[in-house]
Amino acid sequence: MSELDVREIPPNERHDRIHEAFADLEPGESLTIVNDHDPKPLYYELSAEVPAFDDEAYAVEREGPERFVAELPKAEDGAEPETVRIADLDGEPHARAFPGAEPKTVRLSLDAGESVAEHDHPDRTVLFHALTGAFDVALDGEPHRVEAGELLRFEGDRTVKPTAREDATALIVLAPRGEA
Repeated sequence: MSELDVREIPPNERHDRIHEAFADLEPGESLTIVNDHDPKPLYYELSAEVPAFDDEAYAVEREGPERFVAELPKAEDGAEPETVRIADLDGEPHARAFPGAEPKTVRLSLDAGESVAEHDHPDRTVLFHALTGAFDVALDGEPHRVEAGELLRFEGDRTVKPTAREDATALIVLAPRGEA
């Protein structure tokens, strides 16, 4: 286990240093960082951009007014085939099927009328597969209806906002561009 105290590092250099230290870890190891604030933005950044980051095993503890200790685990290598049941995935509305593995695979469950805020997935190709129900998937504001059994493919630099027309579940694959 490695530890990095970033409190003395200039704020504009912290994330780069953390990314470098994380990249040096072996699969299954963790990087412990000590920070002067809750590193939640770092969590979101690693979760979105670093496939080896095991966001489900992430933990942070506040040990004082300016001391936050976070565990940043690196996922084990996934050399063996893995099987998961969509219905068994934890997390609402999103649940990662294979945490820390590429391509990033997410189950999305929304109640009728519920939506996910507009966002994008730069450098990714997105495959949106409606498993049950129906969705209106807005791409750059343009609506696309996707019903159970249908698959929508688009480049992740487009803004996306899925809305459930009825209770619905989708499997979303976020593949690094060029691998879809």
